[in-house]
Amino acid sequence: MNETGGWLLRLRATEPQGPPIASPVTVAIARDNLGDGPIGWAGQTARMMAEEIVRQIPEYGGGPAPYETFRRSVEAAVLAALVGLRLDAIPDGSTVPEETVQGNADLVRRGVPLDRVLRGVRLGHALLHRALLDAVDAEPEPVRLAEHHRLSDLLFAYADVHASRMAEEYIAERDRWRSSTEAARRRVVEDVVAARSVTAEAASRTLGYDLTRHHLAFVVNADALETPAEELHRLAVDAARAAGGDGVLTIPAGTAQLWAWTGWPARPEPGAAERALRERLAVPDGLRIAAGPVAHGVEGFRRSHLGALEAKRVMPGGGGPACFADLRVGALLTADTEQARWFAQETLGGLYGADERAAELRETLRVYLACGRSPQVAAGLLHVARNTVTYRVKRAEELLGAPLPGDLLELRMALEIVRTLP
Repeated sequence: MNETGGWLLRLRATEPQGPPIASPVTVAIARDNLGDGPIGWAGQTARMMAEEIVRQIPEYGGGPAPYETFRRSVEAAVLAALVGLRLDAIPDGSTVPEETVQGNADLVRRGVPLDRVLRGVRLGHALLHRALLDAVDAEPEPVRLAEHHRLSDLLFAYADVHASRMAEEYIAERDRWRSSTEAARRRVVEDVVAARSVTAEAASRTLGYDLTRHHLAFVVNADALETPAEELHRLAVDAARAAGGDGVLTIPAGTAQLWAWTGWPARPEPGAAERALRERLAVPDGLRIAAGPVAHGVEGFRRSHLGALEAKRVMPGGGGPACFADLRVGALLTADTEQARWFAQETLGGLYGADERAAELRETLRVYLACGRSPQVAAGLLHVARNTVTYRVKRAEELLGAPLPGDLLELRMALEIVRTLP
């Protein structure tokens, strides 16, 4: 192979990296031409680029799932650029990797304007150019002199091709999106969720779903961005059936996320839908589902969806469905995360610690207080000896710096906050 760009093979990340998130095809091409070291550098650099682009252009964010889709597209673009530099190849439209095109389509569906998309492309290339210049500047002078001009010329050409391809794909995807039934349904859902004025009859007709009923909303997520959309849809349908709902409405919400609703003409017995979900719904590995509260009408459609999003935000690990009814206290207490942390730190004092022992003491104290200060009942729930509960509560009081107060409200709130926040 031509020795041009040999310095690229010496690129290394400055801290440990997880596995690459670009597609296996993109990673395989990079590995064949560059090796694993530059792939790690690309992952670290792409993360830096994505964070800075989102900081300067917040529309690129949009939550964890859209952000991961975007970061994946950036990583793929960085790998493609490194391979092109190594091969000294003149870029064309095919140089832009498929993940980047897919990420662009996701920005269209999220309503990010074209000028913001192109600004992000320009900013990304400026950041990559700077990172590569820093890397080549660390090389011996003959390498620096030979590579500076070539690096700038090729990256400029790649940025031009990248921006042109993104503009073409954006316009084509926007036209497809605007003309599709899916887009019309998404617009109606967004209007309802944003509390804009809608007519229930017209909105129901567009959605093919009756908004005048009692609703239960779901938010389905996949851990892997490559998860087929059919798997998310299947889990939403299974959840609707498990809850006993009549029909299901599903709306894609970006890569690896799906919004869904099911409903009833008459309100189900309180708690029945949640119990049915816990007992009947098996959640496959790699998927997660959160459910909102049952609520009525157009406002209830919105209310249940927002509750499902909150349940998703605070859902614990594990494979079962997360129901808002089980998590609503923690969700309410942590709506303002920063204020919640401050409150917990000030209330718990020495009991606010990140180590496992402090967590064990907090959980014992939380259960003990929830049981009306009964060591016997708490011991049964925690599956430990009664004396263990007594000892842990005494130790927790020592860390609090005072005996348990008569009014336990603030203490119990603080314990719930720490239990809820990661």
